[in-house]
Amino acid sequence: MLDMDTINAAMVRQRSPEEVAAAALAKEANAKKTELNQEDFLTLMVTQLKNQDPFKPLDPSQYVGQLAQFSSVSGLSAMNKSITSLTSSLRGNQVLDGAALIGRTVIAPGKDIYLSAGADGERIGPQGLINVPSGTSALQLMVRDASGVLVKTQALEPRAGAHAFSWDGSTDSGAAAPVGAYQIEVVARVGSENVSLKTSVAAQVSSVALDPNTGALMLDTDSLGEIAMSDIERVL
Repeated sequence: MLDMDTINAAMVRQRSPEEVAAAALAKEANAKKTELNQEDFLTLMVTQLKNQDPFKPLDPSQYVGQLAQFSSVSGLSAMNKSITSLTSSLRGNQVLDGAALIGRTVIAPGKDIYLSAGADGERIGPQGLINVPSGTSALQLMVRDASGVLVKTQALEPRAGAHAFSWDGSTDSGAAAPVGAYQIEVVARVGSENVSLKTSVAAQVSSVALDPNTGALMLDTDSLGEIAMSDIERVL
C-alpha cells in the first residue's frame, strides 16, 4: 500500500528552470515596490467589496472619499514630476541663453578685480562706472594689492553724474603692476566728508555654468571672477 505523502509528492508538478527564474524576478520586483499605483488601489478596493460583511456594508461615501484622496495624491505626484521636468528644461534653456554672453563685455558691481596681461605683456587694467554725487570737490581712484598695500592713487574728474573710469595697470612709480588680484575704491570728497562710492566694473565673459546649490546662472569673467547673472547691470 502506497503512503499518501508519497502520492501527494508525486502529484506535485515540478517547475521548470524558466518558471523558477520568472518567479524569482516577480518576487524581487514585488520586494522593490514601495508605492501603490492606481491599478493596485482599484484591486484592493474590489477585494474589500467582495469580502465585506453583507449585513454591514461599508458606506459608499467612504469609497468616494478614498477615490478622491487617491486621485488627489496621484495628481500631486504627477504635478511634481511635471514641475521637476519643467525645471530641468528651464535650467537647460538658461544655460543656452547665458552662452550667448560668452565673449561679450558686461558691467556688474564689484571692487575685487584681476589685473591681466596681453600677449605682449602689456597690462590690461579694468574699466568701470561710478555715479558721482553733486557737490563733489575731489575724486580719487585707489588701487590696493591682495595684501592691502596701496599701489596706485589716481585723480578723477569730479563731475557730478555717471562717468567711466579706468586703471592702466601701473603703480604710483610708473612701473607695471604685477598680474594678480587687486581691490579698487573710488573716494569722493563731498563737503567735509570722504564718501566711498559704489563701483561697477566691465568684464569679459569666458564661460557660464549653473550653481549646483542655488541653480542660479553664474558667469566666469576675466576681471571680476565669477558673478551671478542677476548682478549684471548692462551688456556692452
